[in-house]
Amino acid sequence: MKATLFILISLFVTEIAYAQLTLRGKIVDSDTTTAMPFVYVINKSSGNGTMSDNDGRFTIFTSDSDTLICTFVGYSKLIMPVRQLKRNEKGEVVLVMNKLLIQLGVVNITTFKIKPYERDYMRKIIDESKMPTLNYLGSPITALYMTWSREGKQIRKLAKIFEDLLIEEQVQKKLSPEILRKLTGDEKVDYAAFRKFCVECNDDYIVSHDGVELYSRVMGCYKRYRSEGRR
Repeated sequence: MKATLFILISLFVTEIAYAQLTLRGKIVDSDTTTAMPFVYVINKSSGNGTMSDNDGRFTIFTSDSDTLICTFVGYSKLIMPVRQLKRNEKGEVVLVMNKLLIQLGVVNITTFKIKPYERDYMRKIIDESKMPTLNYLGSPITALYMTWSREGKQIRKLAKIFEDLLIEEQVQKKLSPEILRKLTGDEKVDYAAFRKFCVECNDDYIVSHDGVELYSRVMGCYKRYRSEGRR
């Protein structure tokens, strides 16, 4: 009985020690020599994470069955099972990050640009349109006027137009016709037709996503778009 208990305790202690394995390493660029600071390193299993220091070094608790996820702006996400990591003579691992394969370069957005003073005016109208229906602590008369008057209704309509324009400005910064052509290499792609076809890349998705996550989805849509014989 005591022997069995001892074995169980030993296994339990071993399991805890195994689960609390300290992994130390360094993150470098694809040239394998340039250290990469400020890279997020996340343990996918536990959700815990850290960030590499100025020398690209990091320390994280993990186990052999866990998976690490490393992310950095402009680089492909690195997903690496811990069991596949090889330690050097110092007991450390080296993680290599690769730049995104999708490189858009410099794209001048000339088709849609809101001037600063125009943007300020739009936001002012939008703020006015969101005045509460009844504001007893403020100005109930003004609130009622904004709600029921012809002018108030016009302001709300104008505000909706301005909100759409500001969203479109953000969309164009990330996926304008120029960017789509550069991304796909297709100079004849019909931007309006493509946007209508690619429903999963709607305005909300484009505004809330960046980098490889956004452009990978766009390229997936484009492949289906072309496979159906569309231009």
